[in-house]
Amino acid sequence: MRRYLLLIFRLSLGVGLLAYVLATNFGRAAAKPLLSQIWVLPALAGFLFFGAAIESIRLGLLLDSQGVRLSFGQRYRLVSVGMFFSFCLPGGTGGDVVKLYYLASDNRGRGIELAMILLIDRVIALFSLITLASGFTLLEGHLLREHALIQWLVIGSAAVIGVGMLVATALCSNAIRASSVFRSLVCRLPFHHSFERASDALYHFRTHKRVLMLAALVCLLGHLALAGMFRFVGAIFIPQAVGLTTPVLALFGMLANALPITPGGLGVGEVAFDRLFNMAGFAGGALLLLAWRIALLPVCAIGCVFYVTGMKRVGFPTNAQVSVK
Repeated sequence: MRRYLLLIFRLSLGVGLLAYVLATNFGRAAAKPLLSQIWVLPALAGFLFFGAAIESIRLGLLLDSQGVRLSFGQRYRLVSVGMFFSFCLPGGTGGDVVKLYYLASDNRGRGIELAMILLIDRVIALFSLITLASGFTLLEGHLLREHALIQWLVIGSAAVIGVGMLVATALCSNAIRASSVFRSLVCRLPFHHSFERASDALYHFRTHKRVLMLAALVCLLGHLALAGMFRFVGAIFIPQAVGLTTPVLALFGMLANALPITPGGLGVGEVAFDRLFNMAGFAGGALLLLAWRIALLPVCAIGCVFYVTGMKRVGFPTNAQVSVK
């Protein structure tokens, strides 16, 4: 009875969330141009299925380096469920929480270490996105010369990367970790035992620099595919935006879409896209993000099915199948 009640709850929650997103997107008049070019959507969905595969490979590299063995199919299921909840809950954090729940439930007592793996996965994705957006901006020089907002976005991106590198260097420095100042500071923190475990988990990646570099390259490939998708849609609906203009503006707009304010960034991302493209003299920027949302629905629907049926019922590993070092 408990299992059936849980299935009913999952079904109600999953279908309800998916119905909400469908109603929010397809109920908008802005979706009409997309629906008039319905042939575009299957092509876009292909980009996003590829993106989910890239994320599965990236996550697998990080998990495997820490002794968590999952097959590609198991990771793809996990990623698709995470994408479903990321799309339906505020920001992208909802998907990470769900992924952590499934991983930690099969690795009792290792929740903090697994959370650090997912944190590094998220940081790599963020750094890859802002690096690619900034690199495209330098190649498409007129946006940088003509718009102060783009200049500030590039400066902010460089600052984020710089601060991130400093933090990573500090966490991986033997001298800093062994210093009395660091130890004294850690002991004064609330939940300092949890902080020590988190710090140790991050420090452990110090011996896996090659894995981190490979994960970053894989992530960059996924973001190149995303940029290609936006260029493809832009060529159809905003043909005046030539060269790398559309990918630059869209990639920076995706940063705003990740803000944990509304479900999946609904509304926030559209405003960011619209204003960025209007700033550059183009109308219809929000349509690009809407195309991404609609094309993501098949991936989310698959994630919803995996969530409703239960991850263990689709082959997610048990304690006996997973080892964590």
